Amino acid sequence: MLPLISAFPSVIALSMNKDFERNLKEILQSSASVTGEIGGYILDSGGKRLRPRMVELVGKSIGLAPELCMSLAYTVELMHTASLLHDDVVDGTEIRRSRPTANQVFGDKPALLTGDFISASAMELMCTLGNLKLALHMVQTIKRMAEGELKELEHARAFHDRLDVYLSIIYLKTASLFEFCTLGPAILADLPEKELDALANFGRFIGMGFQIVDDIINVSPNEGDNKDAFNDIIEGKSTLPLIILFRQNPEALCEVASFADTAQKKDYLVSMLTPEILRKSRDVARDYLGESIEAIRSTGYLTPDLAAVPDQIMAQVDERF
Repeated sequence: MLPLISAFPSVIALSMNKDFERNLKEILQSSASVTGEIGGYILDSGGKRLRPRMVELVGKSIGLAPELCMSLAYTVELMHTASLLHDDVVDGTEIRRSRPTANQVFGDKPALLTGDFISASAMELMCTLGNLKLALHMVQTIKRMAEGELKELEHARAFHDRLDVYLSIIYLKTASLFEFCTLGPAILADLPEKELDALANFGRFIGMGFQIVDDIINVSPNEGDNKDAFNDIIEGKSTLPLIILFRQNPEALCEVASFADTAQKKDYLVSMLTPEILRKSRDVARDYLGESIEAIRSTGYLTPDLAAVPDQIMAQVDERF
């Protein structure tokens, strides 16, 4: 297991300032008032803005002009926001961050169309940067995110114990966007290929660890979480804690398949998730986050702020069980 860096005890805010929030909402205004209404609703739901913050931190570490950083930061948050709207409709999600999803409040069609508008807004903003290589990577990232959602749907019909499938899904759905967040500034700065690869790896490993931590929180909630407990199980998603459970106890996979009632499946699986299973899941997340530091350690871009990110992600589950 790779240790997380602790030589840099920096504590940073993994969020953006009020100007960023205000400008983000302004981007979502259109002649159709529902666009700004739905956009504002989802932006006000309490997201951490970690993705644009990663853009900002990497841009600062490599000396990229702040105005370029901010344009890219808005772009990635718009991409993420659009994906949330689309995913909630596709998954039939009813609650996100402790309140009804936009599709439940406004309807599936307005939510989907607003997601399309936000995606187009992200592409429009990307075009203003005038970098074809960056735009190509953005399109490839959007394709990966859609592919991940399709792959998750394909494997959500029944619980499974396939670690390779799970890791592929979380890379496509989540880590690919983090990868773009840390690669994008490097492309704009025209860094050498070796450094582009290192920064892309940094973001990818951050994204993998981040998603595993999120999946652990989903099945081991605390009272203070702004999360939707157990919805992964309710939606039939085999996340890492469940895969470890099924590999340790194959009978559990057979048993849960015999239940027709979703609530019965949830109660059964939650009762089987021991602290040991959750700790093993946490160790996998820690390894990925440790790899993220190793990816850029030799580049000269490992600032105290970037070094603090893995520890702050892990802090969400370090004392949980």
